[in-house]
Amino acid sequence: MTYKLIAIDMDDTLLTHDKQISRENLEALKKARDAGIYVVISTGRIYASAYAYSEFLGFKPYIIASNGAMVIDDNDEEIYKSVLDIDILSYLIDLAKKNDLYYHFYSDKIVYSPEITSKFQKYGEWNRLYAETLRVEVENIPSNTEFESKLKDSIVKFVMFDEDSEKIKAVRKTIDNEKGDRLETTSSFHNNIEILNKGVNKGNGLKILGEYLGVDRSEMVAIGDSENDVEMVEYAGFGVAVENAIDKLKKTADFITKSNMENGVAYVINKFIL
Repeated sequence: MTYKLIAIDMDDTLLTHDKQISRENLEALKKARDAGIYVVISTGRIYASAYAYSEFLGFKPYIIASNGAMVIDDNDEEIYKSVLDIDILSYLIDLAKKNDLYYHFYSDKIVYSPEITSKFQKYGEWNRLYAETLRVEVENIPSNTEFESKLKDSIVKFVMFDEDSEKIKAVRKTIDNEKGDRLETTSSFHNNIEILNKGVNKGNGLKILGEYLGVDRSEMVAIGDSENDVEMVEYAGFGVAVENAIDKLKKTADFITKSNMENGVAYVINKFIL
């Protein structure tokens, strides 16, 4: 089979544990690009973060950001965007506060975060690091008087965090039960819930991009590690899980490559694409 497109998750797939792109993975991606393969970074991260990492590649990839809520071409043109309604934002904020969960939400370039309390200091530090190293702006959530005017038609993803996994599961179940007709929930780590509009996921983002580029799903390769990669790996003609992936994704995948610490992305490119 001749593949025309490869979509790759970032954290714990393309990136090492210390958030770097290995030389082997970088060289393989450049070879794929030079061979005319569409290279797609597909991530749960905010668009600005994915864009910043793309500078390390030496070329502009296509980007599926915020779990498929944004699809951007290699000229930074927006192909697709799905925004959360204001009433949904208010509902999620109230739910997070009621359950004492830390939360933040994204536009394409800004992470909006509540005032950081000592209980959630580590997440506050994470936010500040995010802004300093990846040029993602972090702002306090607007006041009630500015809430709608600032956030309307801009927020693509909402995330809640807590180290109590049982609490996280319970809140996720509440969202699914109360707003399952309007919202999609997934997770990228054991301590979070990622919330988007219904039907928004990396697989749908890949479908939209494929239609835009004229690439059939059978001509696509997708590589991931986590729950939020399942739809993407299922959609692609050749779905791959890295060795360090969760069991659910491994069961979905057509192939299990080496881990993110062993250049699993490069292994797939060299073995199946080039």
